[in-house]
Amino acid sequence: MGEHLTDQELRHRLSVFNTVVPPVTNSTRGLLLKKLAKLEHDANVQMNQVGSSVKDNSSLLNVSNWNNSASEDEDQNSYLLPDSKKFLNKLPEIQTEIKTPRLLDSSINITSREPVIRRPRSDPLTETPNADKAIQRWRKKMMDQSQNNSDVTNTSQFDFQSPVLSIYSQNSRRYVQPTPQRHQGTSYTRNTQYIILLFVGFFVVIFGLYFTSIQSSTFVLPSGVLNTLCAVKNLETLDCNAEQEKTQLLYNFLISEVQDKFIKNQCENSDIKPIMEAKTVFEYISTHENMPSRDIEELIGLFMNIAKTYSDSPIGFDDNAFNINVQPNLPIFCAVKNIFANMFYLVLWLGVVALAIISVYFGICYVTTKSEKHRQEVNRLVESTIDLLKQQAQYRPNEGYLPIIHIRDQLIPLNERQAKSKIWNEVEQYFTESESRVRSGIQQIDGEDFHVWRWVQPMSPGSAKKVWQGQAFETNEGSMNSPQPSPTSCLKIRHMFGPDSLIGTDCITRVKDAILEKCDGVEVLHLSVDGNSLEGCVYVKCASPAEAGKAYRQLHGFWYDGKLVTVKFLRLERYHQRFPDAVSATIPLRPSNNEKRSLQ
Repeated sequence: MGEHLTDQELRHRLSVFNTVVPPVTNSTRGLLLKKLAKLEHDANVQMNQVGSSVKDNSSLLNVSNWNNSASEDEDQNSYLLPDSKKFLNKLPEIQTEIKTPRLLDSSINITSREPVIRRPRSDPLTETPNADKAIQRWRKKMMDQSQNNSDVTNTSQFDFQSPVLSIYSQNSRRYVQPTPQRHQGTSYTRNTQYIILLFVGFFVVIFGLYFTSIQSSTFVLPSGVLNTLCAVKNLETLDCNAEQEKTQLLYNFLISEVQDKFIKNQCENSDIKPIMEAKTVFEYISTHENMPSRDIEELIGLFMNIAKTYSDSPIGFDDNAFNINVQPNLPIFCAVKNIFANMFYLVLWLGVVALAIISVYFGICYVTTKSEKHRQEVNRLVESTIDLLKQQAQYRPNEGYLPIIHIRDQLIPLNERQAKSKIWNEVEQYFTESESRVRSGIQQIDGEDFHVWRWVQPMSPGSAKKVWQGQAFETNEGSMNSPQPSPTSCLKIRHMFGPDSLIGTDCITRVKDAILEKCDGVEVLHLSVDGNSLEGCVYVKCASPAEAGKAYRQLHGFWYDGKLVTVKFLRLERYHQRFPDAVSATIPLRPSNNEKRSLQ
């Protein structure tokens, strides 16, 4: 049967047992077929052991549906009853997703895509307590085997295709229920909901503030004022009541007129003044009421006293006119419009303030940065000037001065001199007031007087001029002092410095630069200066023996700083033993600068 299996079927049937399947070739196919037969035989033995403990009315789990083919189901399900095999062959294969901590658990969760199978009551395959125990033992064995054969360890979740067929009990009517899927909204939907809720809450707050701020639009005149009015006019009870009602109505009319003008001023036309002059009130009362002028004047005077005396009165009196004392209730749309307008002006005001603060901040940053840049430029020019004066004193001791104007022209380009004139003035002021190593003076150069700066500090011995001074003997190719061919790529150079002349890292750099400048065109990969050497030794490794030969001919027999330099070859093994870092050196070295001071 195994010879008829394709490579894909063979790999699939082996992967069911959680085994590592190598590439199927002619040499490995036989071994893989034997391995598959052994695994299937072990599985059948285990299932036969389980089947022997189940009585005639029990049902076993179908664990042999490995390759999804009917022929193999019949071969591997031979331990079941004939009716059971016929029924089980019609059942679809169920794929379950099982987590590691609950492998082969008694409660099998099936996703909503999987079919839920109910077993009919007439099914001869039933479950008994003895079968449950046997099935539990078989599950435990399968769990141990899957854990031992698993290639993926320490994982919290994996997909396991189980061939286990669900069992349903006729008595308890147990069946597998699908696990409901949880539908979660996308982040876009959630954000939209939050935005809608935010707007709704915003408008609820606005309308809540509006309705809570609603006040009564009427004002009841104090009883003491009305009684005084009746007493002054000597009115009887009936006449007094009529006079009080009339006075109350006129005062309410006055309140409504002033409030209407205020509302029109706020909501419709800002040109309407929210006031009502006493003259206008007099004209209205005289037109609509049959009252003497004196009574009208007394009534207006009463209204004035009420508006001035009572703080809870909706209107007040000032500058011979009635005005709003308590803001009336605005229409809802007007109130909302004013709220948004106030919010806009508030945001605008905050924006202006924030813009002003940001402008001040960036202004301070700009001034600080400009000042710092100015200071750095002054320091750069001062340091560059000192370097020029030091070089002049070092290489030309007899002319240890430089004209100030020449230094300026050398350090500042022509197109920047006018813009940096203030900076240069500060440089000159610095050397005049704060630099004791530089002395100003007047020096005649080529018949013309110049203001000069002179470096007056004595130069250290290690900073004296060190240059190549010529050749003592011939080292060209073919001469007796030039070996042919070069034996190795490593050199030892002697007498590059004296015992007391190598002081500080600057001197070491100067020695390295002298060798690299003299060996221009030679690929030097490693260079080390032995500062403790009494002979002034320097060790050099070149890219090849041929390159070492070039360096030998350019260094051996030359004078440097009054000393005769000699060179000899070193074995590569000995060089690497002394300098292990030279093994990985592959990039040619270059001098630290392009001035070539050792060749001047």
